Amino acid sequence: MESIQSKKTNLFKQVNKLLGGKKTIAVICNQWGDTGKGKFVDFFGAWADIIARGTGGANAGHTIRLGNKEHIFHLIPSGILYDAKGKINIIGSGVAFDPAVVEHEISLLKVAKCSFKNLRISKDAHLVLPQHLLMDRVKENKAGSGKIGTTGRGIGPVYEDHYARIGLTVNDLLNPKDFEKKLLKNLQDKIVLLGQYDKQVIKQIMQHEHLGSGRFYDEKNIFNIKKIVKEYARYGKLFKNNIIDTDTFLRKALGKKKILLEGAQGNLLSIDHGTYPFVTASDCTIAGLSKGVGLRENDVEMTLGIIKAPYMTRVGGGAFPTEFGGTQSAEWCGTSGVTRKTEKEKFGNLSLDQSDEFKLGVAVRMAGFEYGATTGRPRRTGWLDLPFLRYSIQFSSKDVIFTKIDVMDSCKEIKICVAYEYTGPKYNVGNLVLNKGTRLNMAIPEKEVLKYCKPIYKTFPGWLTSIRNLRNIEELPQKLKNIISFIEKEVGVKTRIISVGPDRDETIIIAK
Repeated sequence: MESIQSKKTNLFKQVNKLLGGKKTIAVICNQWGDTGKGKFVDFFGAWADIIARGTGGANAGHTIRLGNKEHIFHLIPSGILYDAKGKINIIGSGVAFDPAVVEHEISLLKVAKCSFKNLRISKDAHLVLPQHLLMDRVKENKAGSGKIGTTGRGIGPVYEDHYARIGLTVNDLLNPKDFEKKLLKNLQDKIVLLGQYDKQVIKQIMQHEHLGSGRFYDEKNIFNIKKIVKEYARYGKLFKNNIIDTDTFLRKALGKKKILLEGAQGNLLSIDHGTYPFVTASDCTIAGLSKGVGLRENDVEMTLGIIKAPYMTRVGGGAFPTEFGGTQSAEWCGTSGVTRKTEKEKFGNLSLDQSDEFKLGVAVRMAGFEYGATTGRPRRTGWLDLPFLRYSIQFSSKDVIFTKIDVMDSCKEIKICVAYEYTGPKYNVGNLVLNKGTRLNMAIPEKEVLKYCKPIYKTFPGWLTSIRNLRNIEELPQKLKNIISFIEKEVGVKTRIISVGPDRDETIIIAK
């Protein structure tokens, strides 16, 4: 039997062969996130000298599984588990930085006896403040059926302030007097706006643990300025030795150090290119990620885009043409209190052999542990959607990683959406006119189009055998290889890696 050390050496050789001497690579998602970026940032962490995040905030949740232990990070890069080996992890300038979250994650690292001495935080990262979390939650509360489905982590309001030129940065933590002046300016318009909302709702939200469990609340003025200033001055002292000019640091490291960029969310959630308005507040594509760490897109020599297949997932609101169970599923997953536990109590142990589409969605979700690492919310599930994948690849790369394939090992029939039939009224999209019956091979990310898109499927027989112990592409069942080849040909991508399980070594590298 091959020793653990021998396996590690072999994997390392395969990684080096795959990357071919490249110094700067990125791992991003070609879908709506939740595809396994954490595993592969951790996987390539053994190769990298520097691991950097450049977009999003604590709305991201990256899960890394090592043996029987799971590590979930929301802001600290997934490469932190390599800190003891001298690898540098960076929270970049494009990130929405919540100091309370990072302090909590550091406490978890301490308990796990994991090193974090090489963690670096950009002085220019966007600073999350109590008002951002409040504004995020109070707006969603009032939106009713028009909710976007945010995580309530204040991400949208932070980026709004940045573009309104009233945002604060991590560097302001180091200068308490300037921090207070900027804080007061930032709050001026928000206090006026908050006067339009129910005071009891505001008070209730301010009691949440994410907002200091009421510590920052003032009955008369909503915000207790003195306590906010005091707490953030404490954060300044706590992180003083971690805060640097990371943009300049990374630019100097280009071509000299091995750099791994860690994406957050996915292309279809990009504020610029995603399924607007049901998107996040930052650009999740490689362009946004590069910018968020102070680099140019062409500085990245290889971008590996993850594809969850042959099923995919989505969290929150927005169109999902291939969703198992359609509207019923969307409503169920949006119901407060639905978790893995409540689903198991209601449905028991469901097999993947389900004729009922809704129950199939539940079965896939339970089999794939598709519950948000950040929120615990059930992820909506559906078949792989090639029109969306063709659209997403435009902002990514042809080099892809397939993940979660093993979840469908016992599924008898696999469906792949190859195109849509438009079923709605006449609709103009630029110079394109959609009529009832129009076939769309590429998704148009507009809600007025997507709600009328009927999937056209191609059906494949399932491979019906476990693939988790396989480590070579030639060993994969022919029925599975046929599906992968079909996707490659239809979308024009090249498979570089296939994940056959959640553990680091449950990985097939195709270095050719």
